[in-house]
Amino acid sequence: MRNIWNRLSLRLRLFVSFGVLFTLMTGLALVLQSSFYTQNRVTRLVEYDLPSQLQQLAAEVTVKLAPSIEASHGLASNIYIQDWIKRDMPESELSLLREQMATIYQQLGAKSVFLAANNGSNVFYYHYQESAFNYRQLDLKDEQDAWYLAYLKGGLPYELNLDSNEFTGSQLQMFVNYSSPVKTVSGQPISVAGVGLDMQHLAEMIGTYRFRKNGRASLATAQGVVEVSSADLLVTDLNATAELKSLLDNQKVSIAQIDYKGQQLFVGTVWIADLQRYLVLEVPRSDFMGPIKEQLYQSLMAGVVLLLLSLLLLYPLAVSLSRPLTLFQRQLVKITRTLNLSHRLETTDKAELGELAEQTNSLLERLSFAINGVQRSSNRLTETAHNLACTAGLVSRNTDKQQEVSQSMAAAVEEMSSSVAEITSTMEELSASSTQIADYSQSVVEVANVTLESSKKGAGAMQNLQSRMAEIHKDSETSLNEIVQLGSKSKEISKVMDLINTLADQTKLIAFNAALEASSAGESGKRFSVVASEIRRLADSVTDSTHEIEDRIQEIQDSINRLVITSEKGASSIQLGMQVSSETAEDLNALVQAASKTSSAAQQISLSTRQQKTASSQVVIALRDIANASMHNAQSVRSITDISEDMVKMSEDLNNLVSEFNQTEPEKKETASPQAPRSEV
Repeated sequence: MRNIWNRLSLRLRLFVSFGVLFTLMTGLALVLQSSFYTQNRVTRLVEYDLPSQLQQLAAEVTVKLAPSIEASHGLASNIYIQDWIKRDMPESELSLLREQMATIYQQLGAKSVFLAANNGSNVFYYHYQESAFNYRQLDLKDEQDAWYLAYLKGGLPYELNLDSNEFTGSQLQMFVNYSSPVKTVSGQPISVAGVGLDMQHLAEMIGTYRFRKNGRASLATAQGVVEVSSADLLVTDLNATAELKSLLDNQKVSIAQIDYKGQQLFVGTVWIADLQRYLVLEVPRSDFMGPIKEQLYQSLMAGVVLLLLSLLLLYPLAVSLSRPLTLFQRQLVKITRTLNLSHRLETTDKAELGELAEQTNSLLERLSFAINGVQRSSNRLTETAHNLACTAGLVSRNTDKQQEVSQSMAAAVEEMSSSVAEITSTMEELSASSTQIADYSQSVVEVANVTLESSKKGAGAMQNLQSRMAEIHKDSETSLNEIVQLGSKSKEISKVMDLINTLADQTKLIAFNAALEASSAGESGKRFSVVASEIRRLADSVTDSTHEIEDRIQEIQDSINRLVITSEKGASSIQLGMQVSSETAEDLNALVQAASKTSSAAQQISLSTRQQKTASSQVVIALRDIANASMHNAQSVRSITDISEDMVKMSEDLNNLVSEFNQTEPEKKETASPQAPRSEV
């Protein structure tokens, strides 16, 4: 589809585009108009037309029922009849009752007139219809007379009941039941009176009612059951759907739009209080949509006519809009066929097409400039290709310049390749020697490192020895001081022992004196003499012990003196050992420094030899690469000849191609083709 569209002419595409746009806009306008008009009509129907029709029809029904209701009220409230009932309804006065009922019958034109009289003990039913006056007693247990109890049970002042009895025959009548305000002893009304309406007239009025074409009216009870309607009515029960049921239990006008039995309907209800029924109005949506569809059809026809007129005016407009582009295209075709870059586009348009012409002319100028540059470059390329062929020396052309060349580039490259091969073999031998030197220097480095490590270990051990000797010297000085202090303490002990000996001597003297005193005391001093002898013996023991202690202290002092002398000699030896270890540590440090320098030098030598080995290997590799490159250069030089010949041929072809462009200025002349009047694009 896109390919077909791209093949169409510009004027045809403009015409189709605007035609489709006009068609869419016209259709959209018609759809929107129909939607707005339909919505407006639906709103008007729901809010105004249907409610007004329902209220009008309800008013007509109410007007027809009002006289019958008033007559029923008058009959039930008749004072004479109430008094007659209170007097037990004497039969001699039935003629008067008949006259009252006949008068109402004639005045209203009712179908019948009735009265249910209750004197508290019996209930009699009186009926007048077409000059026939009948009466009987009501049997409240009979289903035919059940209406009376149902009415009393409802407690309403009046009601309308659709029923028939033995006096009316099989034809249904709408009875207006109205109760008297006077009650019996039991609280029941003494009379229930009313008229029977001919439902056929009411049914005809409601059945013949039409709203628009197919709108129908009906009457439904408070429970939603339709009683009076036309034969073609669709809605016969307001309880059939939830939408219909929602219209019940509402005293105001209610409108709903529903789908019922395959049709779309507008259904409205209104409660008629006098009739105690719902007035129902149903209108098919098709009756309402018919005029709208007709109007839409008319609008559609008018839109089609306007669209055709628009298309008739659109085609000349499309031709006028595309004419400047057509002329523009013709000029471009002429330039393309002649390849004359001196031609320029001409147009009277000053808008986008004029700007496009200016840009195209500028492009032609730049293209002409580029073609000139390409031609000059092509000439230079030709000269360069010839020079390259001559430089290669392999071109089989007999030119003066070629004859002057004594040695070709290929020969020079081959000679350089052989020289590089000789240098490569020499460098390989040098690389082998460098490898051996590097291996030997590595062994020297290892020996130097072992020596350095051993020297460092010896220096460390000597430093540990010095620290240990210093600690021993310090400990010996401490021990010497303590021995000296011990000698001082032993001398102080000797003094204490002298004091103890003195005390022991005095104790002996005291014990002797005590013994003398005890002997002079006789029997009483015997015990005291025993104590004195013991004290003397103890003093002797103390003296003996002190002598032994003094001997031991003397021995300790002699040992301490010898120990002091020995400690002083040991301290002197330790001091001398510390001096010797210090000198040894200095020598080991000097050895470590020398070994470190030796190791550094060996490592430097090893590094230099490895670098030399690496460099020689790299030189060998580079020379091999140069040799290979030289061989490739020789092959490349041979290929340059072929390439230069191809370049010469390409430059000649390029010159021929560029020469096809005609860049001469054309003679000034009038515009060949007449220009159309300027049109806005």
